[in-house]
Amino acid sequence: MHNHEHEHGHIPPPDLPQHKTYIGFRPHIFIGGLVLIAILFLYLLLLVRPSLWPSSAQPTPSSTPAAPAPAN
Repeated sequence: MHNHEHEHGHIPPPDLPQHKTYIGFRPHIFIGGLVLIAILFLYLLLLVRPSLWPSSAQPTPSSTPAAPAPAN
């Protein structure tokens, strides 16, 4: 009926809540990893193909020597 061999007043702690995980990682760590991977991917795209992201600055013309004025 009743077990009298246990300590009086001792209540075991409740189980800790189980956190939802994605591939074994907690959500904020998983999302942070995805953001870092996306930043790295964009950086590599910029290194490999800079023409994908054209800059807004216009290229300056190269300086060429002015043609000499004709002598009269």
